[in-house]
Amino acid sequence: MLFWYIAFHYTKNLLIILLALTGLFAGLDFLMNATSLQSSNLKVLYIFNKWQESLNLLYPLAIIFGAIWTKIIFIKRNSMGAFYALGVTRKEVARPFLFVAFITYIFFVGLNFTSFATAKDTAKALKKNEYNNGTSENLFFKYNESFVYIGKLLPYEQKLERLTVFTFKDKKIDNVQSASSATYDGKEWLALDVTQKSKRLNEHGEAYLTVEHIDKLETLVGYNPKILTSIYEERQLTLYESLIAKRLLKSQGIGTFKVRSDIYGKAIMPLFSIALLMILLFTFPFHARYMNVGSVTIKALGGTLFVWGILFALHQMGSNGGVIPEVATIVPIVLLWIYAIYTFGKAKHRI
Repeated sequence: MLFWYIAFHYTKNLLIILLALTGLFAGLDFLMNATSLQSSNLKVLYIFNKWQESLNLLYPLAIIFGAIWTKIIFIKRNSMGAFYALGVTRKEVARPFLFVAFITYIFFVGLNFTSFATAKDTAKALKKNEYNNGTSENLFFKYNESFVYIGKLLPYEQKLERLTVFTFKDKKIDNVQSASSATYDGKEWLALDVTQKSKRLNEHGEAYLTVEHIDKLETLVGYNPKILTSIYEERQLTLYESLIAKRLLKSQGIGTFKVRSDIYGKAIMPLFSIALLMILLFTFPFHARYMNVGSVTIKALGGTLFVWGILFALHQMGSNGGVIPEVATIVPIVLLWIYAIYTFGKAKHRI
């Protein structure tokens, strides 16, 4: 009964803070950018996507702020003293907080496997009046032992125009294959009526150019249109697409630091909130007599924002390649969790 009582109050406060923070974020952004949106429908879509973006960014803070608020209320009402007087341990008090925090974390990680993760790009497209324009132009990238140029990519139609594949041999161009268009069949891109230009040597060792027509060309295996656009135009990916993109880039020998950083940012970095929650739960006094409520609250909020700011800055450095993503994101989270577990072990047997 006590578990659900604490869980109810914590969930209520968490939701209130989450809605307040995200509403403020989305509302201020909308006020600054509403004039660039041409219709009421676009305005509604824009503010909804900005709200989703803010949810993804701010829910870790709501997890901590909700716990701070709930704990302060319990202390001011002497509820904490009553809990401990009944023989309840700190571990039992912390359990509902951690349960709700983990459920919230899992829920948002799950959302990042959906279009929820790409809300930022959708809002940006709406702002630029490019919502229905998903085309990408002039893509040039490495694929196996070749380089590929795409004049125009139409991801919604699963089609591309002006495809050129440059195949190298001994660091020199061996042949060039070009086609006016290609379509994606679910596994790879298929181009028909392909022109192939190759360099050949005659019996005297002199180079000459041959031109021939090929019925079809199968290339870019595994590069579905959305991932192709996202990788090479730095657009947002869902967690599932990020995992596929990481595998594809690694198979091509291309740096994956940005994709890895994106995965860690969505799945690993929010765990700092639960570690910090544990630390705060076990460092708060249990009775208002033993604390200055205002001072403790300010320190808790300020410390949370400071830690979040440091982690966010490190994550950005990992995303830009300044620091290895694992060092920038995973190592600080692991250290924070080690300290949280230490705090839990030290404080769980005392009031």
